[in-house]
Amino acid sequence: MLDLPLPRWASVALVSRIAKRFADAYADDVHEPAGSRLAVRNAVALAEQAAVRGGDGDVSDTFEIEGDYFDHYDIQALALALGGYAQAANNTHADLSLDERIEPFCRRGCSALALALIALQCAFPEIVLDARAPTLREAVNWSVNTEPATEDAIFVELGRAHELAAHNAWYDASPVIPADLGTLWPDGRPDGWPSPRLTFRPRARIIRTIGDRLISGPEAAVIELVKNSYDADARSVRITLVPRLKAGAGEIVFSDDGHGMAFSDIRDKWMEPATSDKRTRSTSPGGRKLLGSKGIGRFAAARLGSHLRLVSTASISKDSTTVLERTTIDDLDWEQFEEARYLDTVSFAYRTERTNESPGTQLHITHLRDDWTETSINRLHDELRRLVSPINSEEDGFDIHLDLSNCTIENSGFDGFAMLGVSNDLIDGAKQDPWKVRPFPVLDASDYLVDGIFDESGVFEGTMSIQRAGADPIPISLCVPLAEGEDPCGIVVVRLSIFDREAETIRSTAQKAGFGHLGIREARKILDKIAGIAIYRAGFRIRPYGDAENDWLTLDAKRVQNPSLKIGRNQVAGIISVDDEVSSNLVERSSREGLEENGSFRRLQNLLLTLLAEQVEPRRRKFRMSAGIDRRPQTNFREVMQTAQHAWADALLSKIPAPERQEAEKVIARETDRLSDHVKELEERQAKLEAQVTLGLIVGEVMHQGNTPLSFIENESVRLQKQLPTLFDDTIQAAEDRTDLPRIFNGLRASSATLRSLFNALSPLSGAKRGKPQDYPVDRVISNIQLFFRSRIEDMGVEFDVDPAVRAIVAHGYETDLTTALTNLVDNALHWLAHSRIASPRIRIAGTANEPGKGTITVEDNGPGVSQEFEDQLFDVGFSTRTNGTGLGLSIAREAMFRSSGDLVFMPSDEGTRFKLTITTADQ
Repeated sequence: MLDLPLPRWASVALVSRIAKRFADAYADDVHEPAGSRLAVRNAVALAEQAAVRGGDGDVSDTFEIEGDYFDHYDIQALALALGGYAQAANNTHADLSLDERIEPFCRRGCSALALALIALQCAFPEIVLDARAPTLREAVNWSVNTEPATEDAIFVELGRAHELAAHNAWYDASPVIPADLGTLWPDGRPDGWPSPRLTFRPRARIIRTIGDRLISGPEAAVIELVKNSYDADARSVRITLVPRLKAGAGEIVFSDDGHGMAFSDIRDKWMEPATSDKRTRSTSPGGRKLLGSKGIGRFAAARLGSHLRLVSTASISKDSTTVLERTTIDDLDWEQFEEARYLDTVSFAYRTERTNESPGTQLHITHLRDDWTETSINRLHDELRRLVSPINSEEDGFDIHLDLSNCTIENSGFDGFAMLGVSNDLIDGAKQDPWKVRPFPVLDASDYLVDGIFDESGVFEGTMSIQRAGADPIPISLCVPLAEGEDPCGIVVVRLSIFDREAETIRSTAQKAGFGHLGIREARKILDKIAGIAIYRAGFRIRPYGDAENDWLTLDAKRVQNPSLKIGRNQVAGIISVDDEVSSNLVERSSREGLEENGSFRRLQNLLLTLLAEQVEPRRRKFRMSAGIDRRPQTNFREVMQTAQHAWADALLSKIPAPERQEAEKVIARETDRLSDHVKELEERQAKLEAQVTLGLIVGEVMHQGNTPLSFIENESVRLQKQLPTLFDDTIQAAEDRTDLPRIFNGLRASSATLRSLFNALSPLSGAKRGKPQDYPVDRVISNIQLFFRSRIEDMGVEFDVDPAVRAIVAHGYETDLTTALTNLVDNALHWLAHSRIASPRIRIAGTANEPGKGTITVEDNGPGVSQEFEDQLFDVGFSTRTNGTGLGLSIAREAMFRSSGDLVFMPSDEGTRFKLTITTADQ
């Protein structure tokens, strides 16, 4: 069949197909030289295009491959290059031919080069000057000798070419589409042949697409470029705004005095998106911890404006001497990335030259993408003020300047000097740059100040100063064990300035902070602007933590639930300093908008919330109550009933004349009875509500307990329904099903008994009418509570010890009241045992009924206990040291005991926590 002649372009198409099998594998082999791989790919593509065009093969034709154009001179050069590559490959093959592992791959590379050259010579014989004329037979021999498995595929294509030539009456000028000759590998690729590979080739517009996603707004872009100056060891960066500051016009100039970028840095790092240079270095030449690691600085410049002029001067080594080299890119037009097809086709002119200028970098960004109004510049100024940590900011050796000297009412709509309140004052006898951005001041004059450090294991050592009282700092210690779903977050330095929001207090705080005499409204505005808990790394803020609208600790939501205890976001100005990403695993998002919410971020949140809940908020509340700022609310109906008895009436009646006193006594007695009845009705309603609250507390536990028996009932019921039609048939399967019936019925009986026990246990909390007090066994209440919390007790490995003596007590009163009290106490104990990761957790319930009509029940655990300074607040409504606590549990428990003529008190203990309940017994 090889001897049967084919039209010219059919023959070229077939040769290009033979060459393509080897070319595809060769072009994907990263171990081969890039130049030879590209040459092979282009040669085969040109042969294919020539076959598709057909005609007489005019040497003046120009071909295009992915934006690159080839005329006959380029094709000649390509053929010469292929010849050189082929000769080098043959030499390598000769050297390595004795190694059986290497030789097949090496031979395949030689064939790829040879076949690519044959394809090019067949397609362009007038252009590729060669003494010999390659033939189809030569191409087949190269292919089959190198890889015999290609022979079948070649003859399938050859037969297809003859069929199409006869059917379509092809002649020498007829165009032929190589793909019409059939599948490249009809029987699959030979064993050991490389699999086809795909590679990403990014479009040029990815620069804009990624940049717009990574940089959320113009302020974020400015901050990213400021951080780049810091990473370049600059001592200052100046941001100059040049009107007109309208989209499509204007200019922003960044100028720093850092170490600059040599041409090699610009070429290999700055022009390489997402470079790993900063991630691998971690520190600057000057020893600073690098802020940038995502390689997105150029995206920030593109976000601000469509054109960039870059001028950078750096020291370089030249002939064993150090010289200063300036590199300039006069016009980097970002819009070219929209117009070009692929990223590697975009290029920009540059020049390098020797200079005597000091090192540094200038970015001239023009054709701005946004309008810069007075509002947006004020927002940028606030962002820059928050950017650098106010702690030791003067010692960090990095200044930011926002220069608005070019902005006037006429060209910008505002006066730059007036807007920022700039003047040329002398500071410390030296003239200071008026455009220097100064951080917001630290509120040393705050009402409360918390300072300290969490180590890697979550141990906090620090102080809390109640500055409003003029008291000395109080040492505070705290240990926060690692919770489920959390990962370590490294060392965390904490500084929290907390202030009260009463009118006079807030005005006094603002005055002490140096803001002068202000009205209440102005003082609140200033504190609102300063408020927020910001996260800093290497002295720079991680946006958006600390912004007015960012409540990353959900403080406001917690304050809404418990305003008397919790501190809101606008009551604290916090500075949280964290380690680098490697040490802390607190990873900044690529968008530079916050941290990834991973286990380490959750750990950071838990550390701070626990510090506030367990140490700061209770101390602040205690001080406010002792100072008479907060009034301790009445916490039980006993106090309300005592007030309702009108004990004040005797003093009032003594002043009423005797003839009228008797009538007044009747009126007061009548109104007292009415008020007492109303209080009793409220107490009844309160009892129902508290029972429902307790029911809500344990509903999750009950659902967990009931899920297993319910699942068994559901599954076996479905199974029985399927078996029933054939259950009594005379088959082996039916007999096996009948044998299994006793097990199923026993399981159903046990499961229903478990559910019945749960329902019976919940009955006292159902909210039914209470009626009169009755006798009931304490053992039933304790057993029900053990049932409620069985899963948590087992999962935590808690030793739940109940003294037999307490089980023998028969109480008199309302079973729901004791259930409510014990449920809250046991839930609290389980929480603190889990929170503190106690090694061998234990809960013990004991009791006696020695005194006639009275009995006591004690509930104790070996948890972390209660700090002595908080003991007097334990039963206050709203008081809690749990991070998400409502401050209702112990208050509800005590109120429940009061309703059954009992009591609940806290008992100081050397270990853990201990409560004593007093109950009325049935032998009264």
